[in-house]
Amino acid sequence: MSKLFCEIPDLPRQLRELLAQVPDGRVTTCGALAVALGNRRAALWVGHFAMHHDHRARCTCHRVVRAGGKLGPYIDGGQEAKARRLADEGVRLQGGTVDLDRYGYDDFISERPLEKLERVQAALLKEVSLRPRRRIPRLVGGVDVSYRSSDEGVAAYALVETHSGQLVWSTTVRRRVVFPYISTYLGFRELPVLLDLLDEVKAAGRLSEVLLVDGAGVLHPRHAGIATHLGIVASLPTIGVTKKFLCGQVEIEGMQPEESRPVVHEDRPAGVALRPSRGSRRPIFISPGHRLDVAYAEQLVRRLLRGRRLPEPLYWADRLSRKAGRSE
Repeated sequence: MSKLFCEIPDLPRQLRELLAQVPDGRVTTCGALAVALGNRRAALWVGHFAMHHDHRARCTCHRVVRAGGKLGPYIDGGQEAKARRLADEGVRLQGGTVDLDRYGYDDFISERPLEKLERVQAALLKEVSLRPRRRIPRLVGGVDVSYRSSDEGVAAYALVETHSGQLVWSTTVRRRVVFPYISTYLGFRELPVLLDLLDEVKAAGRLSEVLLVDGAGVLHPRHAGIATHLGIVASLPTIGVTKKFLCGQVEIEGMQPEESRPVVHEDRPAGVALRPSRGSRRPIFISPGHRLDVAYAEQLVRRLLRGRRLPEPLYWADRLSRKAGRSE
């Protein structure tokens, strides 16, 4: 892998280590644990982990409560069991709520792995190129990843003829995924499987000049979405297309079919919001990933729209990855 990539941290292991630091008679919150991991955005994943992890004998997840002190759900016997365990450790509840000023704990010793990954994203910016591009390729590829389970991803590549929108070739790969989904860190979850996928595509001689990626490009809080990350690591011109609005300023109310509006992030145009068709009331968000600019990204995506919300390469990559994920 490129020197700009890095070793993927084992977040579940590091979260277990943080939970083990919470003393008897104290509680913590998903937000406090997320901050200890390096970014409060991880709080949603922390809560999901607390509900769905492998619950071991010495697990201390009963010490995780909601931000206001409410107990929240508990995997091992429900809230009553959680309240009993806390009471046995000396935590008093009033009206089913823990006084966080008295019992809250956030004095964690942590490697703060998400901060390290943000430094990797910052390093990417030194390599990104957003130069203009003119040539519209005859064939365009798109990639997407679906999930059979939280730790198994299926990546699909779909090669589409630009002028007709016809699918001409595709392939999929299935791999174990070790990094959880945390907003703005998608590259660290999906790049390993996507790089393996592109190795197979290259071996078959079907790699397109420009690649569409299901995810953000530079329209990202740190200007380093998965399309940018993949473009730099794989040395490819890439375009990010996503249904999710991560950052920036744009007015999307009243958009007409096929209308686009610029998205400004940190005082500069970083992408466009585009309403694809009459059948789709919500826009998609397009941004350059690497080796092309905003204008070209919008131009090529428009050429690949055929009445669906997503451009054809991503429509097929999504459909094929889901189909492969359902099969044994």
